[in-house]
Amino acid sequence: MPTVQAYWNRSRKVWSVRASGLVVAYEPTLALVGCRLHAGESARQRCVRSGDRDVHAWIAGELADGPRPEDLVRIGYRPSEAGFRRRDTNEIITRADVVALEADGSAWALNPS
Repeated sequence: MPTVQAYWNRSRKVWSVRASGLVVAYEPTLALVGCRLHAGESARQRCVRSGDRDVHAWIAGELADGPRPEDLVRIGYRPSEAGFRRRDTNEIITRADVVALEADGSAWALNPS
């Protein structure tokens, strides 16, 4: 299965799924495996300076089916801070085995590092 990128769409209040640079779906929930978490630092700084928003942070991985794993850790991204972070320790993370993206906009990761 090909790698996709997912990010929270603030206008539609759903997850946008992008493949080959194009949005191919809008999903209320989804799960990705073999994840890389990308947050463009120069774009983040531009957003902070200008107050404008753009898509500069996303989670890339392969779409997955099946039950939500146990022992997930809440993760998130805020333009005011560099990188994706664990919400329990505030540690910056760049990878996770599985990421579950929920309808409320929250993200939960298995083995984030």
